[in-house]
Amino acid sequence: MKKIPFSEDELKEVGRYYVAGRTDGGKVKLNTPISPLENMMAFLNNEAPCWMPDGDIITITPEIIPDNVARAFVQEDTPTDRKGGPDMFGAEWIYDPRAGGSMVRPGTPMLSDVNDWKKVIKFPDVDSWDWEGSAKRNVNYIAGDDPIWTIQFSGLFERLISFMDFEYAAMALIDEDQEDAVKELFQALVDTYIRIIDHCIEAYHINGYLFHDDWGSQRSPFFSKTTWKEMIAPFVKQLVDHCHSRNVIFELHSCGCTETMIDVISSIGIDMWRPQPMNNIKKMYDGYGDKIKLGIRAPLFPAGTPAEVEIQAAKDMIAPFNTPGKFVFTNNFMESDVFRRALYEESRKLYLQQD
Repeated sequence: MKKIPFSEDELKEVGRYYVAGRTDGGKVKLNTPISPLENMMAFLNNEAPCWMPDGDIITITPEIIPDNVARAFVQEDTPTDRKGGPDMFGAEWIYDPRAGGSMVRPGTPMLSDVNDWKKVIKFPDVDSWDWEGSAKRNVNYIAGDDPIWTIQFSGLFERLISFMDFEYAAMALIDEDQEDAVKELFQALVDTYIRIIDHCIEAYHINGYLFHDDWGSQRSPFFSKTTWKEMIAPFVKQLVDHCHSRNVIFELHSCGCTETMIDVISSIGIDMWRPQPMNNIKKMYDGYGDKIKLGIRAPLFPAGTPAEVEIQAAKDMIAPFNTPGKFVFTNNFMESDVFRRALYEESRKLYLQQD
């Protein structure tokens, strides 16, 4: 990409990115010299982007998908106030305003044995959802030159947890008597998710698909690499391959300490992943930053923090991740305007220096 000199005019506000939970109008959109979509594609193609991608996206998680209401994360032109309730499979979620999120109602698992899933789990008729009406309502919301992302909450293991509760879901992955049934269920889920992806492409022209599936605890993965490679990876890879066949970026959201799995996670073609801070992200970046785009987390500051503190933090944040051709991203939607501008300016100037 041709290098464009930095101008202070780029720091001017030209709009806001809507962010669920923010009361200040959202995240500031800057006067960038190229479109955020152009910058994102340069980033993914290992060309020097103008700046480090920093949540420069429009996220659409429409109300017509029941999971988005259940998980209290509807983002669209006129987002609903409804939070919690049944997801697309009928699992009941409870919204906790203190946590700002939802959890499955405890003690009421839908399944006790995965072998029974065909008799118990009713799959949604995805095609019957009002995609056309939703597309019309969101024409203005998705207009512009920003990458458009959607989110798939409750991937494969998370979905199994929503059906069974955690301990039984974890056991099902390693129970020989349930293994085949788990694979059949996961395949049915993948087929459903692919239909949702295709509808989102047609309705909203998405560029990115963020797939939620937590695979670790605070200290370690929930399961072995062998289990992950056999029971989960083949199905995630189908989704990755389908996204790529439709020119859609695949981003992983997976919480927990899973740095020991970076080799297998990167091996199935996932484009982007922002690990949680308990992982040694610098070590992962050094070893695998050329195979998968890793995200780094911006710090959050309390109100009243001096601007110079936030500006220095932005510089410190990006400094260790400055190897040409190994670019990182962040997408902390709650960062302040001060930090956002500082990170933008610092990355702009840093990338201009690279050959």
